[in-house]
Amino acid sequence: MENFFIFLLVVIAVVAFIVALVGSIIKGLFELLCGLFAGAGIYGIITVVCIVIFIILVVYIIKG
Repeated sequence: MENFFIFLLVVIAVVAFIVALVGSIIKGLFELLCGLFAGAGIYGIITVVCIVIFIILVVYIIKG
């Protein structure tokens, strides 16, 4: 069960990172084309959540 929990946290972190990366690339393209979508918005939230999940994962691995 612990291995599944670690695997699930890693998958969530990787998916959140990929979504944020693709979103920021798309956002950058839109900003270059028409100056829309200024500000962090959902991508900033996803980045913060991914960092928190990563910290929890590291603490969990160190304690386990």
